Amino acid sequence: MESEKNDGVMGKIKGIKNNIEHLISDVNVADLKKSINSMVKDAQKDFSKLVEKDLAQVKKKFQKEKSTIEKKVNSTLNAELNKAKKFMQAQTKEIQSLQSKLEKLIKANKASAPKKKAITKKAVKKVAKKATKKVAKK
Repeated sequence: MESEKNDGVMGKIKGIKNNIEHLISDVNVADLKKSINSMVKDAQKDFSKLVEKDLAQVKKKFQKEKSTIEKKVNSTLNAELNKAKKFMQAQTKEIQSLQSKLEKLIKANKASAPKKKAITKKAVKKVAKKATKKVAKK
């Protein structure tokens, strides 16, 4: 009984072997390799076209974003520069008005200020003698 099972299995294996040999003889392996290679090359070309197309779209988006950001930055900078210029002009005017007021006050004080008496040599000598006496006492 086991020999019958072995013969049956062996017969099936031989049948499968014959079918495979028959299929291989019908289909040339070299032609099969060529067709597979051509399919792979076509797939690579299609993939690279898609990648290049997507890359071009991404580049365009980046350029658009870059230009919009540059415009926003430039407008913001210009607005801030204008504010700073206005502030500087206002401060310059205020400083000039304060300067003119100060000059007027200085002129008025010079005219009304009493003239100091000239210090004589005798007064200097007396002060010097008093200073030396105080130092000597200590």
